[in-house]
Amino acid sequence: MKLTTISILILSICYNLDTSAEEFRPRVTTPLGVIEGGVGLSVNLNPYFKFEGIPYAKPPVGNLRFEEPEDPEPWKGIWKANSLTTCMQYDHFEKDVQNNYRVHGDEDCLYVNVYTHSLSDKANLDVLVFIHGGAFMFGRGASYGPEIIMDRKIVFVNFNYRLGPLGFLSTEDEVIPGNIGLKDQIKALKWVKNNIQYFGGNPDSITIFGLSAGGASVHFHYFTPESKGLFKAGFSQSGCMLNSWVLAENSKEKTEKLAALVGCPTDDSKTILDCLKSKPARQIVQAVKEYQPFLYNPFSPFGAVVDGKWSKNPVLLDHPYKLLKQGKVQDLPWIISYTSHEGLYPAADFYADDQHLIDIDTKWNEIMPFVLHYNETIDQKLKDEVSQTIRDHYLGNNPVNKETYNSLVQLIGDRLFVADIEASARLHSAVTESEVYNYVFSYRGAVSKSNVRTQSNVNIGSSHGDDTIYTMKTQLDTLSTEEDKHMSKILLDLTVSFMNTRKPNITSLWEPVKKSLEETLHQMKIESPTKISMNYPNEVGERSFWHSLPLIENHYLNSIIKDEL
Repeated sequence: MKLTTISILILSICYNLDTSAEEFRPRVTTPLGVIEGGVGLSVNLNPYFKFEGIPYAKPPVGNLRFEEPEDPEPWKGIWKANSLTTCMQYDHFEKDVQNNYRVHGDEDCLYVNVYTHSLSDKANLDVLVFIHGGAFMFGRGASYGPEIIMDRKIVFVNFNYRLGPLGFLSTEDEVIPGNIGLKDQIKALKWVKNNIQYFGGNPDSITIFGLSAGGASVHFHYFTPESKGLFKAGFSQSGCMLNSWVLAENSKEKTEKLAALVGCPTDDSKTILDCLKSKPARQIVQAVKEYQPFLYNPFSPFGAVVDGKWSKNPVLLDHPYKLLKQGKVQDLPWIISYTSHEGLYPAADFYADDQHLIDIDTKWNEIMPFVLHYNETIDQKLKDEVSQTIRDHYLGNNPVNKETYNSLVQLIGDRLFVADIEASARLHSAVTESEVYNYVFSYRGAVSKSNVRTQSNVNIGSSHGDDTIYTMKTQLDTLSTEEDKHMSKILLDLTVSFMNTRKPNITSLWEPVKKSLEETLHQMKIESPTKISMNYPNEVGERSFWHSLPLIENHYLNSIIKDEL
């Protein structure tokens, strides 16, 4: 407490504020009004200003449900930015007392959180905007805190966007065109661009950064014309627009099903919209469970859509694979990465209960199309044959159990993340002059994101999201050992140098992905704080195998296939 008081008093002196530590409340004046925040401390006890819960759009409630976000109204008096919010969601990571996935959060959730070391509009600090993951279904901006990254002199921002059916429902027409959650993201980025200078940030030095669905979202902003000029570089961890779970299939049918589930008529899109606007948000979100036949799988039943086919105001004009092949992406630097054991999301769920592995083993053809997100992208007559081909390739004649669990993790990770992350890195680099950087993270520190899901501390590899937790604060202590602290410093150096120079300057050896599709993949391999080296594989994630399957995705879409990667 003594250090906290001293730190606050230092800030008070620096800004010539005549106030005691207990009363210290930083204030910022923006075009919308005065905002009052507080003070936080980094993990190394460096003080910073925090403003949590600033509106970037009107509350999307009542008649604004399923509608595009609208600018907030200016306010009189002082806005108290001292609370964190969560969008309404059916949460994969929280369960109730009956062990059911929990619905929680609020519809009124479109708020941004800002953390800064300066309140001078002349400070021009580099800005990092974090887009949270959660399969477009759950999570919140505050899922990852500022306490680690704020040991560096930057401005850090995170925010909420609408999730699940409230953010990604679509009737595949102009009535509910879809992508509302992505439009929320665009609105938030515009708020940052227009207001961050009042918090000491440089509006011309904004880097967007995200994990999983947040990583795919970062990639999305390279494709949409609406985000042009809103950022200078992007950093996607474990997610890209070509991943199988990003684009939702059969959205119109899913919307009609949801309408029927909550007691609405399904005659036409306008009738559905009007009725759904009258229903409790919790009832709508609770219906998500009817789209997930095995645990929380498929984990993204609602996601992005190619609204360029029907929307008056589209944000994704065409399929991202087609846009990549045509070079219709912003020419800006990009980092795209993955971990060595990506498949621990969602496979960590299966480890704690042997019955889950038994179910997968004995009902493989029934369950795996949902876990691997191809139930809706394959000719149903071929589904069992393809499912068995996948099993044979990774498991041979072996059963699914604890002994073969690593093979299952590798299979899931290759399919859901790695193969198409490689394809994205190559294709993106080939059509831009800016550099694309790729790394694989295989370091397993004292803790892992898989600990909670597996209910075990056993080391089963570097999980999905294990690199993120060394720069963003979570409930896991990633600074408990000297080696972990060293890894945190390296990943902070990587992120902050990329923000400042558009190059990840942790070693002079890091070579960007080549511009020719014929080259080997140039990637940095981060195995430990003292073992970082370039790697030159021909492919990763068994890409050739996955791309040989008749899944109607990316390079196999009839309207797209001309020449393949």
